[in-house]
Amino acid sequence: MKINSISNYILGNNSCQNQRKMTIPLSYPKDVCSFGASTKETKRKNYEEDKKAYESRLKENPRTAFLYSPDITQKRRMQLADENPNIYNIRQIAKLLGLKSQNQVLKWIKEGKFDYDLIPRSLLSTAYIDMKTPQNSDFISAIESMLPNCRNFEELLFEYNITKGRLESLIREGQLIPLESTYQDGDSFDSFIFDTTNENNNKILTEHTKLHPVPSKKYYKEYSTDGNIKPIMVPVTYLSKLGYSSAKQLANLLKSGKLPGICEKVETPNGPKIRALVNIGPYFESEVKLNELRQQNKNIISSTELAKNLRIRKSDIDEALLNGELEIIKEYIFPNDSKKDLIDLSNPLNKDFVDRKTFENQLLEEIKAQRLAELKKQNIQRLRANSLTNSLRMRIVWELCPMTRLIASSEAQKDGYVCSLIAKETEDEELNEKEQIVLNSFRKKVWTKSGIEEFKQAQAKANEYLKTYKEQGIDAIDDKNIRRIISEFYSSIN
Repeated sequence: MKINSISNYILGNNSCQNQRKMTIPLSYPKDVCSFGASTKETKRKNYEEDKKAYESRLKENPRTAFLYSPDITQKRRMQLADENPNIYNIRQIAKLLGLKSQNQVLKWIKEGKFDYDLIPRSLLSTAYIDMKTPQNSDFISAIESMLPNCRNFEELLFEYNITKGRLESLIREGQLIPLESTYQDGDSFDSFIFDTTNENNNKILTEHTKLHPVPSKKYYKEYSTDGNIKPIMVPVTYLSKLGYSSAKQLANLLKSGKLPGICEKVETPNGPKIRALVNIGPYFESEVKLNELRQQNKNIISSTELAKNLRIRKSDIDEALLNGELEIIKEYIFPNDSKKDLIDLSNPLNKDFVDRKTFENQLLEEIKAQRLAELKKQNIQRLRANSLTNSLRMRIVWELCPMTRLIASSEAQKDGYVCSLIAKETEDEELNEKEQIVLNSFRKKVWTKSGIEEFKQAQAKANEYLKTYKEQGIDAIDDKNIRRIISEFYSSIN
């Protein structure tokens, strides 16, 4: 929609650019006086300009042309506009549409949704809107048809239980789309209303309500600050859906007087029924008692606690809620419950999810246990293989250390006690501390006399033999004694 040319002239070129912030009213640019010009000359020039604007407007829209007439006082022009039933100002348009803020109309005006007029030479003229023009009447009709599904900023905060910071972010980021307008930096948030049935808006708001409860439209209780507490009668069946307790238990508490309200038998076309209503108006008699009952309900758990119990991430729970695999208790009746995302485990949908995750955990535990057992078995096999390889290596090393063997044998023959200790150790008998000291002393003496050079060379050679055996087989080993040692070793363990 395009604002008429006269209005563009009145606002001036810079006016539209400077009117982004909604706190700035519509205004007529100040008079521009030439240096040395007299007041009389300025008035004459202004009169001529306004006369041209008046004559131009007569051609475009004679119904509002009087607003520009320099032959009528500004006060009289304002009176004539007020007396005309088809000409509305910003306040009247807001009232007509039932809007709580005039800023919403002002935003539409600045975005060209209305064809409007101003009174020239008036610093703070309101915008006058002719309801007879097709542009204005069509826009008003379109807005009126969408208004039942629209909410302003404050209404969204409450009805959808959204925090102020979160809602502001959704608007700034363009995730929530205002009705017939666009957010720009500097706009006040009361300048917008939002169509909740808009595909984009509905998606964002629906996702939010899958993660956060909303106040009950019928039973939400606002806290009284004036001491005037009104009764709010809530059926026990509804309270049961909120997780407070079973309808039967709540009815019994009503009968016994432990909850305020009524519990009586009533006649219906389908026969007698029990009418049980809890009065949640009195704070200490209802809210505290109901919260105690819900805390005792083992089926009610927060989404955070459920994630902890199932040993999964909280983000996994949120994803399940968004995907429809889980659902929270969707409404609350007390303001203190607005931050509680509670899950009822007796809900078949939620029960299926918990059962599935529990089974998955058990399955994973079993797979984990099997894997650990396999790793343990592999480790044992590897250790056993390493132990056998080391044992064979040491036999080969022993074969390749003739001088060390000779010295050790000679030293052992000199001391029969040492021989007995060697025999005892060979048979896997445990040595006491004194015996161990004697045997360690013997070993030290042997190494002192023989040195370790022969042993080091024997180790290197033994490694070569084992590598050759592993890669090429026993026939590739050129030393017949080594072939014999390897054959005898593997024959003994098979």
